[in-house]
Amino acid sequence: MHDRKSIEPYARTLRETGSVLIPGDIFFTAEEVRQLEQLQARLPEETVIDGDAGDKHSIYVRRILLDRAGEVPTAVNAPHSQQMLEILDAPARQQALSLLFGSTERQYIRRCQMNRMTAGSFIGRHLDAASNPDYDYSLILQLGHNFDGGDFIVHGENGQRYAYQSSYGTVLITVCTLRHEVSEVIAGERNSLVYFYARNDGANRRDQ
Repeated sequence: MHDRKSIEPYARTLRETGSVLIPGDIFFTAEEVRQLEQLQARLPEETVIDGDAGDKHSIYVRRILLDRAGEVPTAVNAPHSQQMLEILDAPARQQALSLLFGSTERQYIRRCQMNRMTAGSFIGRHLDAASNPDYDYSLILQLGHNFDGGDFIVHGENGQRYAYQSSYGTVLITVCTLRHEVSEVIAGERNSLVYFYARNDGANRRDQ
């Protein structure tokens, strides 16, 4: 499914800028995307206006895997969450991660959720590492079909600004040491599967 030649350009961009937008067929099959979309629709939803990294939000969230301070990750909303995690953590995905991150070290999914954004929704500028200092990378699979606005904006270490306009099935990966935000959605629905990778699979060391 994955080979070094197809992934290396994206791995190089990730190393150089700290973020990269990848076509969906590089990381997930069309069938896997379809299954994830169907499963997430069965999860309960809650409104979130305050992020846990000190940021302001205006979004709807469906929880899959929680990662609370001082605790190990906990799956919620079974059985659909477990089915989604099995797809996300498949051996083919680990192979792709090794090529993309340039390391054979095991990466664990620490936190996973759906973020649904409608007109007026936004995610304020924040740092993912503030939620867990062990987070290395975030991965965002776009499941929204038709929406305007909602650009994912990454702020580089030297003042660079990278703005990504995701479309259905694309995968956006960022390092968790860069601040980022999602601009206001103007119209339609932006529905994203968001999860975080870390090499530590133990308790969340936030505030320790």
